Amino acid sequence: MTRFRTLATLFPLALAASAVHTGAEAGAIVAGPMVGYSTMREVAVWVQTDAEARVQLRYRAKGASGPYQESREAHTFAESFHTAHLVATRVEPGTVYQYQVLVDGQPQARPYPLEFRTQPLWQWRGDPPAFRFALGSCAYINEARYDRPGTPYGSDYQIFGHILAQQPAFMLWLGDNVYLREADWNSRSGIYRRYAQARALPELQPLLGSVHHYATWDDH
Repeated sequence: MTRFRTLATLFPLALAASAVHTGAEAGAIVAGPMVGYSTMREVAVWVQTDAEARVQLRYRAKGASGPYQESREAHTFAESFHTAHLVATRVEPGTVYQYQVLVDGQPQARPYPLEFRTQPLWQWRGDPPAFRFALGSCAYINEARYDRPGTPYGSDYQIFGHILAQQPAFMLWLGDNVYLREADWNSRSGIYRRYAQARALPELQPLLGSVHHYATWDDH
């Protein structure tokens, strides 16, 4: 078992954000895109490439046929392990958006939906809207040559698909979000690499791409 405990519940509010993949000669997206925080006026999407690249977010309201809006272009650099945060600022409250990530100007297709949503403007207009969210911890993603000998800790990664099927507005990562190995924890690059390995898990990608994510830090 993945030792990943989840709980889906109902409450009031809403959130969302995301990213995408590379062109022919550009660096490829190796982790993400992952939708981050959501407000009424902006949404963040995290992405990681395999080399230095220019990255940008392109988005428009779901079902719309008009022009796309675009985020400011960001660059991924080796110093930050080729990661970037893209922020959509031309958004309206209470709206679902479809998005693409451009790498060096080329849209990166994904075989699953990329969406985010802004929080609704309900104050002084009605009751807070109900929403569904997921809670989880202890996400151990195996990597045989660095794992301790014996039975692997991680497995059953399809749980991430089950979480996505519940259509939560956001996911709260409550700790043990990755597990550093002995080879990782004495260097900055080792820690970066472990996060990249966890976030590149194929079973996790669809959940990262259309559900907003928030996390607490932990000792791992």
